[in-house]
Amino acid sequence: MKAGSAQWWRARYAARERQRPRAGGLELGRITRAALEIVDAEGLAALTMRRVAEEIGVRHTSLYRHVASRDELLVELVDHVLGEVVPQTTGRGWRADLEQAAWEFRRVLLAHPAIVPLLTLGQLLGPHALRGREFGLGLLTRAGWAPSRAVHIYLTVAHFVIGTALLGTGGAARGAEERTAMTELFAGLPQYPLVRELAEPLNIPDGDQEFDFGLTALLNGMGDPR
Repeated sequence: MKAGSAQWWRARYAARERQRPRAGGLELGRITRAALEIVDAEGLAALTMRRVAEEIGVRHTSLYRHVASRDELLVELVDHVLGEVVPQTTGRGWRADLEQAAWEFRRVLLAHPAIVPLLTLGQLLGPHALRGREFGLGLLTRAGWAPSRAVHIYLTVAHFVIGTALLGTGGAARGAEERTAMTELFAGLPQYPLVRELAEPLNIPDGDQEFDFGLTALLNGMGDPR
């Protein structure tokens, strides 16, 4: 059974219902917090079961009651990060609420760049991920969107946030130095006249500006619930 699959999560939820916490015992939250500290500081390559155990100060075999492998730990780590997303109602309607949730999701992902690629390895089905789905679908259906339309809107916005975060944290991320170098490159390519002419404006928008434009365009295209 693949870690992170729907079948795996189904068994996981059932096991959590049966599991009784031990007084003073090791908890999953403590494991994922330690794992996140390692990944944030040193990257995914540094994450091993032994390293997490050392960080916590326990034997690595103690971790296996909660996560059977590194792959399972990565799945739980992703859901732990999603637990940092705290969407809020604005009092200004469904669109403002969805915008706030999208920006909040983006904020959390950019705070943990090494985690972002893991979001594409499987479905997001943990309790924190499902809490986010519940919030997004709830605000849309309460606003009057038909259920099928609410699903499409929610998934489109969520995937847009993840996609832009991948670009903003991976090799395609552009800092000030890279933008300058790209402007100089474009300006020196007469065989691409429009790219050359627009060399400077092509490299003006930063990630937040691009995200704001894209999110606005997406939501403008949604129209209003009927």
